[in-house]
Amino acid sequence: MDELEFRRTLYADPNCTDERILAAIDEDPKKQAFRKELKQLDKDMDLASQVKVPDDLVHKLLLRQTMQSHRVSKVRNRIQLAMAASVAFVVGVSFTMWQQHNLLNIADQAIAHVYMEGNYALEAQNNVSLQQVNAKLAQFGGEFTEELGQVYYANFCDFENVRSLHMVMQGENGKVSVFVIPHDDAHNAESTANGRGYQSQALDLKRASIVVVGEEGANIEGMKQQLKRKIHFSA
Repeated sequence: MDELEFRRTLYADPNCTDERILAAIDEDPKKQAFRKELKQLDKDMDLASQVKVPDDLVHKLLLRQTMQSHRVSKVRNRIQLAMAASVAFVVGVSFTMWQQHNLLNIADQAIAHVYMEGNYALEAQNNVSLQQVNAKLAQFGGEFTEELGQVYYANFCDFENVRSLHMVMQGENGKVSVFVIPHDDAHNAESTANGRGYQSQALDLKRASIVVVGEEGANIEGMKQQLKRKIHFSA
């Protein structure tokens, strides 16, 4: 089993029990550490997603609105209507905020992807043409309409169980990693993140999201806007 297949398998399932994977891990301390870190990351993400709206939230809001209605008994009917509308609004906003909190921060996940992958993609020195990039991007209904400059790497990857395009390009002051991820309602497609020496920004293009990851201090905003201008998705 080559290194790429090993990493892809563990990215998909850190708790994989495939005999070949387990044998490779037993023979290599680095693979053991890699699997341990992936399992910890998987555990941290699971814990972070377990956000629960308090069971008594609606009851507390109703109680507060009811107390207010007693203070203005002269306009009881109007207050009752306003109370119902207010409760519906507050609960709706609370639910929306809860949903947003539980969306996957794809900017943060992109940093984790780059970090976990190590130097495999970042050290690539290929010269990938615009035609080759577009041949892969066509699977998502998109294409780049202008030259991208130096592209060192372009291949499909598993981005949180979503088949995506992973590229490494030349930025203003160093290499940057770029992910093109098909639209998913569970993603926060306008997120940003910093960590582990990297920074990233996500851009929502409706049909897909673009996430740019670079080292701290890199002009990833400029790269993000450049890609936004050059990419096009079919209707």
